[in-house]
Amino acid sequence: MPEKKRYLIGYRDSAVVPRSMETIIDSLGTGLEGARKIRKLRTGQSIVEMTGEQAVKLAEEQPDLIIEEDRELEMFLAMPGLMPRVPAEADQSLAFRVLDEETGDPVENVTIYCAGSSVTYKGVTDSKGTARVRVQETALRHIIASPRDTYWSKLIPASRVKDSAEIDIRLRKLPVDGNYGWGPRLLGMDKAGRAFTGRGVKIAIIDSGIAAHEDLKTAGGYNTLDGGAPGDWNIDEKGHGTHCCGIAASQDNRAGVRGIAPDAGIYSLKVFPGGRFSDLVEAVNWCIDNYMDIISMSLGSRSHSVQIEQALREAGERGITCIAAAGNDGGPVSYPAAYEGVIAVSAIGKRGTFPEDSAHKLREGDYVSADGELFIAGFSNCGPGIDVCAPGVAILSTVPTGYAAWDGTSMACPAVAGLAALILEAYPEIRTGDEWQPYYVRSIINGSATDIGLPREMQGAGLPRADLALAAALRSREYENEILTSYRQYMEHLLERTGGAVREIEESLKRLENLRRK
Repeated sequence: MPEKKRYLIGYRDSAVVPRSMETIIDSLGTGLEGARKIRKLRTGQSIVEMTGEQAVKLAEEQPDLIIEEDRELEMFLAMPGLMPRVPAEADQSLAFRVLDEETGDPVENVTIYCAGSSVTYKGVTDSKGTARVRVQETALRHIIASPRDTYWSKLIPASRVKDSAEIDIRLRKLPVDGNYGWGPRLLGMDKAGRAFTGRGVKIAIIDSGIAAHEDLKTAGGYNTLDGGAPGDWNIDEKGHGTHCCGIAASQDNRAGVRGIAPDAGIYSLKVFPGGRFSDLVEAVNWCIDNYMDIISMSLGSRSHSVQIEQALREAGERGITCIAAAGNDGGPVSYPAAYEGVIAVSAIGKRGTFPEDSAHKLREGDYVSADGELFIAGFSNCGPGIDVCAPGVAILSTVPTGYAAWDGTSMACPAVAGLAALILEAYPEIRTGDEWQPYYVRSIINGSATDIGLPREMQGAGLPRADLALAAALRSREYENEILTSYRQYMEHLLERTGGAVREIEESLKRLENLRRK
């Protein structure tokens, strides 16, 4: 019996009043027997399960329809570059004990990756900090201890595992101190001041959800997944969306980590785990309907989708700046980053920002910046579609259980989204609500980018700088403050001379204070 697949079906012309999929299927008679409608999206598209032959027949009979396989989306993982995992059955096993470097206490929930010649073996530590990993090889390339949170990862060379009854691993704690991490500092956030924080700007994080966290403040969202409650956008089984959110907008509360646009309104569009093209289409259309300003997408696919491209094009026409991670498999730029109108972001790292014996060391690519400090991440997808690069190695941010340092173009993407929010706050005149708005944002981002000496297909226009992007707005604000200060001094002098008898002067001073607060 032919295999059935999920297909996403929509109309080529959005102005056409759509008929229901049940009506279309019934009208074609026996040719679509057994086809099953799974669900209908809020925006009219339908997901239908049928064979490839039935999909071809439907396309022939209904040329006004777009019929494409509803493929799975890829969440760009926090530990890129690992080989596929294999079943746990094996004759040989390795024993591990993971401890806190300072206290000697056991550390649980540390994933142990044993990298073989072409596969990866995996185990997780228990409450005693111990784990056993079954392997099918006598020699391993290396071992990685990847903690769930709190600690740096640890890289153990293969030579360490020979003839060892139990392998001791000591983990060092992350520097969580409430300040900017190395990534925001590289983007010039420490030089841009705190005049702009993303206030009044809406950022949508299309990802695995955003969990409750003391450093995060979310305004709402939507869960697109099959069978899930729409309000479950605040459940994050993978931690990926929570990490991306912290990069873009972690609160400035002098604790934890500080995001780039802490006062932006953050909305969670949950499309993982198990998300497909249809979930991304629905998420983007939710963003259009709910007047988002920026969409951040740390996800993708090697396959093109006409309907995703349509949704993103409409988002751009409605004034939404769309930003996407380039991908983590070292190949060409993934979709949706590859679409015209979407800002594609590659990932770079900086030497000295992580321990030399951490797994982040494995992310160093062969190409380095002119000063030798920055490098293109070895996993980062590249190509002529790259717009800018951003920090994406050893990025400290929020996860549902605390804080973790992760790698990926996933981490670079929300950093640029946060910068876009600052730009929209700083330059309200560019908030036109049409296709010019994302054009202006992209122009300012590209105009602020500095050439770091990497090939253009890796860095695009270069590394965007918040201090340069906001310079004109900061100068304007300083000039306005000078005028307001002079005016206040004059009014206070006049009030003093009149002995407080002029009520209009007092009212002017109150209005002046209101202006200052704004």
